[in-house]
Amino acid sequence: MYSMMMHQGIGIIAVLTLTACAQWQIVTQARHGEACAGVTSFYTAASALSPEAGREMLQALRSNQAQGDNPCDQLRLVILLGKPGTAFQDDAEAGQLLQDFLHNANHVEHPDRGLALILADNIKGRQQLQEKLLSQEKSLALEQAVSQKLAQKLKREHAATKALKSQLEQLKSIEQDINEKEQSVVIPNGQ
Repeated sequence: MYSMMMHQGIGIIAVLTLTACAQWQIVTQARHGEACAGVTSFYTAASALSPEAGREMLQALRSNQAQGDNPCDQLRLVILLGKPGTAFQDDAEAGQLLQDFLHNANHVEHPDRGLALILADNIKGRQQLQEKLLSQEKSLALEQAVSQKLAQKLKREHAATKALKSQLEQLKSIEQDINEKEQSVVIPNGQ
């Protein structure tokens, strides 16, 4: 039963990988002014890839990108690099590729320019959230340090208060002893 489920799972992954590769070939054939067929469904197919298959796809897209100025390959590479939770996620590189795409005179009228703008906004938003998270982590670390110092100070003050209470109790005891001795001395003379 388990073996059969494993084979089915491997079969599904193989089909998705082949689907991604087939869509990739369709997309890489698009010209500068044509829409990138299947570029958005590439994300779904890429999500099902194993880490190793994802790295292979990344290498293939980088190789194609280096060989020519194909806007569809560029967008697919951005999608793959921007995929959260992967070992090869690189928002900085994805952002740079998007800036190159958006500032390329050949892509001003590209049908998928809107998608590129969405991706750029998404990456910029993630980068801002990351910066905010780092800032909050630093603030938290500072607050924890201050809190720790205050806790230590409170502990010292508590110990000092306890010592003073003990001294006060001793003084009260001494005072009580002195009062008792005075009364015992005063009573015999008064008789």
